[in-house]
Amino acid sequence: MFSRLNLCVLALLLVTNVAHGGFPPSWYMNALEKADPNTLGYVARFEEDACVITERELKDAVASVIKESEVEPKPGRRGDVHLSVSVRCLDVDQTSVFSLAVQFGKKDSDSTVLYVKDYGEIFAAMEADVVLQNTKTAVEAAMTDYTLANFDR
Repeated sequence: MFSRLNLCVLALLLVTNVAHGGFPPSWYMNALEKADPNTLGYVARFEEDACVITERELKDAVASVIKESEVEPKPGRRGDVHLSVSVRCLDVDQTSVFSLAVQFGKKDSDSTVLYVKDYGEIFAAMEADVVLQNTKTAVEAAMTDYTLANFDR
C-alpha cells in the first residue's frame, strides 16, 4: 500500500505543516467569524515588567497592525472575538527573555476563553525594536487568519 519512502515523506510533510502552522482547521476559522468584522477588540498587556518596552508602545504596535489589516482596532474585549496579546519578560544572565502570547478569544458574560492557536513565541532581545518587531510579526500572522476567516472565504 504505502512504501517506507512514501510514509517518510508523508510524516515529514505533516511535521513541517504542524511546525509552520499550516492552514488553520475549519472550526478555528468559523470561530473567528464575526457579524461585524470591520472592528476588532484587543487587549495588550504585560504579565510582568516587559523590560525594554512600555505598555503604550505595545498597545500602539498591536493597534497599528490591526489598522494595516483595514480593521478598526478597539481597546478591550469587545464583540464576539477579540485579540489578546501578552508579553512577559524574564531576566536570564543579564539577557531579557520574552514570552509573547498572541491569541484570539471570546468573552462570555462571566469569563474569557482563549483559543488554542498561539501566534507568539519565546525569544531573547536587548532592544525595544526587536521586541516590537516580533510582536508585530505575530499579530500580522493572527490578522492573516482573521481576514481569511472574515473576508476571504
